[in-house]
Amino acid sequence: MKGVIKQSFKRQIFVIFLAVTLALVIIGGILTIQGFLTKLSSDYEKRDLEQFSVIKKNMERDLKMSEEALDKLSKSRVIKATIENDYSNSLDIYTSLYEASRGIRDFAGVGIYKGGRCLYSTWTDTGSKDLPQNYSVLGQAQTQKGKTVYSLDPRSSSERGAALLMARRITEGAENGYIVIRIEQNAVKERLSKEINSKDGLMLTTGFLRPICLLGTAEDGSELSGIRKNFLIGQKYTFGSTNNIYITELADTGLLCIYVTPPALGEGAARAGYQIVVILSIISVLVCLLVASRMSEYFSKPIAALSSAMKRFRKGDFDTKIELERDDEFEQLATGFNKMTTQLKTTMEERVEAERNVNETRIKMMQAQLNPHFLYNTLDTIKWVAKAHGVNEVATLSSSLAGILRTGISEKQFCKLSNELELVQNYCDIQKIRFDDKFDITIDVPEDVMNAVIPKLILQPIVENAIIHGMEEMDDGHIYVAAVHDTANGNNLLKISVQDNGKGISDEMLNALNNDDVETLKGHLGLNNVNTIIRLYYGKEYGVMAFRPSEGGTVMIVTLPYSEDQP
Repeated sequence: MKGVIKQSFKRQIFVIFLAVTLALVIIGGILTIQGFLTKLSSDYEKRDLEQFSVIKKNMERDLKMSEEALDKLSKSRVIKATIENDYSNSLDIYTSLYEASRGIRDFAGVGIYKGGRCLYSTWTDTGSKDLPQNYSVLGQAQTQKGKTVYSLDPRSSSERGAALLMARRITEGAENGYIVIRIEQNAVKERLSKEINSKDGLMLTTGFLRPICLLGTAEDGSELSGIRKNFLIGQKYTFGSTNNIYITELADTGLLCIYVTPPALGEGAARAGYQIVVILSIISVLVCLLVASRMSEYFSKPIAALSSAMKRFRKGDFDTKIELERDDEFEQLATGFNKMTTQLKTTMEERVEAERNVNETRIKMMQAQLNPHFLYNTLDTIKWVAKAHGVNEVATLSSSLAGILRTGISEKQFCKLSNELELVQNYCDIQKIRFDDKFDITIDVPEDVMNAVIPKLILQPIVENAIIHGMEEMDDGHIYVAAVHDTANGNNLLKISVQDNGKGISDEMLNALNNDDVETLKGHLGLNNVNTIIRLYYGKEYGVMAFRPSEGGTVMIVTLPYSEDQP
């Protein structure tokens, strides 16, 4: 699959666009949905807590009013006399009950108990009003004189709720006296149903999560059962529920108020959001196909032109050019390609010309040999005849010329510097006989550069030029030959200098040699050939340079790359 994509520029653009777009759509969509859900949940939670706070305040207000009624009844002498002395003035008794419970009369009833017997009450229940004395609300109040205890009515208790009882022991004796306030489940529902929405649930329970009143969506008891189960197994009370659940204690009563609200958005809404993300992803794929097609066409045209030009160039068409009417990087690329082909064409032409010149030079050298083997053998015969007859000058001439000829007829184009200096010495021995010892030569070359490899026959023409043109009509001529291995500044050069004390090189020749003026150098075949051979072999940065020192004469400097290996 990866190879198939790489084979097409259009596929690569499509994959890149698709990856980027899908990443933005999917990741952005999910983050947007999650952020929206988080923000919405936070807003709903804030609203729920505000509503829950209102409900809690209303319930605590009713319980506080009931506490105040208990306080009044606990201090009433009529009520205490009724319990302790069996006071039987019903009018006074009911007057006291109704007077104390005036604020809670519309949702609660009040009863006077001696032991478990109900002596008087304001509620309308027609059944038995007696309560068990040793458990439930009276059992708890029995040990806590002056404190209010809260419990559910054991006579009406069920999984759907029960009446709420508030009791306080006010007398002590063989049979304790109690004031009991009873709040019916229906009264609680009536007072709280207006405080909650139709989709919310509200639960009033004891501290042990026994239901007193269940309202709204919590009325079936399933939510309370789940909370009770989670507490028993040590899980968080909201575990397993999709609803929002808030629990708080009502003042110091030990009663719990539980508020249940649905999630801000149901699963359907979240699912719809993710479906929108999927639809956007599909649209993105189609848009990517369209954009990739247009973009690939926009980019592929210059690339196709460049590819076609490169194919023609590889086949040898160095006149290939790319013409693009653009102002971007492709136009710069085309310009660079055109410059490259032009430069390569020029380089190839220069190389062909250089090869032609080398070949012509070789032909000239071969034509100049004039059957050198025959000449060499003849010179060797002359040397031995001269020695036999005691003519030492002829022997020296023939021996030195034979050495020069031996080097000249060698098929090798390169030799060691030591061999080239030996040839120079042989040549000077011949010229010293010719000019009756009117000059001498000093060769000052260290042994560590004697193995340097150079083109053969490049020093003899320079020495010859110094003898013939520089020291004519002189009786004390001197030639000094030196060589160094230059490694300064990272160089690796062989520099050979030939200095004479003659009349000095002319300005015309000095400028021609230093500026590589081929036309002027044509009249000086030796120097021209030396310079041409060096530059053909090594490049234009190498060759022969000249200058006139202040003390007179001429210095010729030959610069070559230093190497001890045969090319």
